[in-house]
Amino acid sequence: MKNFIKKIGITALAAGLAASFGAVSASATDVVIENNTMSNGIISVSDDSVYFTMKDASGNKLLYSFTSKGIYNVDNNYNDLIGGTNPQSSVTDKSFSAESNVQNVNIKRTLRIVGNTVTGQEDTLEVSVTATNNDTQNHNFSTRIMLDTQLGDNDFAPFRVPNYGSVTKCVQFEGSNVPLSFNTFDDLSNPKIVTAGTFLPGSEKPDIVQFNDWNNARSFDLIAYLNENNSLGDSSVSGIWKDRTLAPGQSFRCRMYYGLSHVNVSTNSELVLGANKSAGSFSINEEGTGYEPVSVLSYLKNAGDVDLSNVEVSLDLPNGVETSDGKTSRAYSSIPVNADVNQDSWELIAQPSGVDRNVTVIVNAKSSETGEVDPVKLTFTIPAIEGASVIEDTTAPTETTVEETTVAETSASVEPTNGEDATSATKPVKKATPGEATPGEATRGEATPGQLGSAENGQGIQTGSTVPAVIMLVALFAAAGAAYWHKKKLGE
Repeated sequence: MKNFIKKIGITALAAGLAASFGAVSASATDVVIENNTMSNGIISVSDDSVYFTMKDASGNKLLYSFTSKGIYNVDNNYNDLIGGTNPQSSVTDKSFSAESNVQNVNIKRTLRIVGNTVTGQEDTLEVSVTATNNDTQNHNFSTRIMLDTQLGDNDFAPFRVPNYGSVTKCVQFEGSNVPLSFNTFDDLSNPKIVTAGTFLPGSEKPDIVQFNDWNNARSFDLIAYLNENNSLGDSSVSGIWKDRTLAPGQSFRCRMYYGLSHVNVSTNSELVLGANKSAGSFSINEEGTGYEPVSVLSYLKNAGDVDLSNVEVSLDLPNGVETSDGKTSRAYSSIPVNADVNQDSWELIAQPSGVDRNVTVIVNAKSSETGEVDPVKLTFTIPAIEGASVIEDTTAPTETTVEETTVAETSASVEPTNGEDATSATKPVKKATPGEATPGEATRGEATPGQLGSAENGQGIQTGSTVPAVIMLVALFAAAGAAYWHKKKLGE
């Protein structure tokens, strides 16, 4: 029934690819955005609505636009977040907005295409709601931004949340447990389409985040009904900002980001290893003396038919890069059949470098039953800081500290930990980082989604490989043996 409701709202969309980002057309009522990663990045602004739709370059859906609504509330006057007047579009800012006024409080909804910190591509949608009190007295304001997720043909797309794990049942996070990022997949075990979402920290951080069935999330209640015993079903994600008082002249803005991402997955074993990164580059801090940390997210899943024991996931780090807690390995006593480990978040810190560096972080996994699986390799750029020393790029082995954890099947009843240290791939960036791979193009040593092997994973021959030398030695031994056999044969 829901798919029928959705289809009613879908209109014909312009298609095609551009070699680089550009506005194909712009007017007060319709703007088409295209680039090399989104074939249909379209946002339509009509007289009373702000609609948007997102697809990747292959035409796969990333969300349902006309059902991604949410609500806002001014002094207990609840309204649909899509409605509005005074539509505005800006090709320069790649932004589109509409407004409403309730009790002299202006509600402005803005959609904007921004950069992706992993790929550098402008393939991420910023959804913001800004309330401004233009009255002479206080007013209360609250809002819920909801995205109706669908990846490809999977309208029941599951999520992963850092330090919590896979989300296949309805779940609500509150307060300090609110995650600042999440990933959405068309399939958890073998993802071909992956997106990432971000909420901002600080004053704009939502009070509640819900991963809920869309049939519940589309309600006019600020905090939609949610039963954590129920399957996620028709998946959606909502950021909820509860009532706060706006004084005369005061504004409050809520923002959410959603765009393309990818997870590198090694699936040649019953122990499935996946990993992704929060950014492709260590950004220089405001003081210019060091770098902001980046995060690596890793997960493990038992895709076999027997329990796995003595499971371990670890990092091989290049010189000059370390984890914030000094630990590079974590262990799990067992992973039951079809269960997965709560997604691990590793915060990486880089030492100042006097030259630009491209480094590789290797994520490993093993168990008693499977042995070591093919590693996942993630590349990062470390920009130069003037006056810093030059760090050699040879990788030195580090001492590892293993944390033992018993893992049961992930369920919505597990109490999540604070995910604030995990940033997402979907925050706006100033520009693309040199040397970073574009979507669909593997950085050296890094697999693209769905790629199960590469030369660096043991398949294929690289420059400088020992394989040709081995072949030559075998050939020499064979020739010598043949000569010996021939001589002996003649001697007889």
